[in-house]
Amino acid sequence: MHEAGEIPDPREAQIARLKAENAKLRERLAQSEQTIDELSDFRGQALARLAAQHKEIVRLRAAAVGTTQVRRLLAPRTTVIGSCS
Repeated sequence: MHEAGEIPDPREAQIARLKAENAKLRERLAQSEQTIDELSDFRGQALARLAAQHKEIVRLRAAAVGTTQVRRLLAPRTTVIGSCS
């Protein structure tokens, strides 16, 4: 090219490289935003499940107060009997 009198402009190559890099970064940003949205939805669902479970536990505890059929379990044994191997 140099012999033909055409000198390639290094700025054009840099512009093309930067445009390609910019496109890749925009794609990564879009994927990150989608992941954040999905994780936010998952977090909301998990919190809703925890709230429902807590409400059920509170209801069951309140129901257990008035009945004599519910018994407290003994604490688990902490001593080891025999060999565990």
